[in-house]
Amino acid sequence: MFRQVVTLVTLGTLFTLAAGAQAAQPTPEPGGANQAAGVAGSLRATLFNGQTRVRKMTLGKPDGSQNESYADTADAKWLAFRALMSNGTSQVLTMTQFSASLVDADGIAVAAQPDKVRPIGAVTGIPPGGAWKETILFEVAPDFKPAKIVLVPSDRRYKALRITLAPADLPTS
Repeated sequence: MFRQVVTLVTLGTLFTLAAGAQAAQPTPEPGGANQAAGVAGSLRATLFNGQTRVRKMTLGKPDGSQNESYADTADAKWLAFRALMSNGTSQVLTMTQFSASLVDADGIAVAAQPDKVRPIGAVTGIPPGGAWKETILFEVAPDFKPAKIVLVPSDRRYKALRITLAPADLPTS
C-alpha cells in the first residue's frame, strides 16, 4: 500500500512538472522591433489589408497647388505619395488616417506630419467599394533616399501596408 501511494505521488509530481514545462513560454529578447503584421508589395501593386485597397500609387514632387505649395530648400526636399484608395469592407467606412513613414535602406524612418496626410484626419462615409484620392507629403533631408513607404492604420485589427520602392520609382529632381 505504501509503495502504491509513493508511486501515485511520484506520477502526480511528474505530471505536474510536465504540464508546467509545456505551459512555459520562452522569454522574448529585449529590444525587439515588435514589427506590426503587414502586407507588402511594389508601387505598381494593388494592396489590401482587410479594410483598405490601395492602387495607382506614385511617388513624386508636390504639384504646386494650394494644398501642395512646398518648395525644396538647401536643408530639405519634399516628396508626395499619391494613391487611389477604396473601402474594401462590406460596411460604410469611417477611418482615421494612416500613420505614414518613408523608410530608407538602413531603416531610418521619416514620418509624415498628420496635417500632411490628405484628406486630413479621417475619411468618412465611404460606401463599400467607394474610393478616394490620398496624398501624403513628406519633408526629408536632401540626401534621403527612400526604400519603402509604410502606412500603419489607426485600427490595429488591420495590417500595415509596406510599399517597396525601386530606384525608377523615385523622382529625379
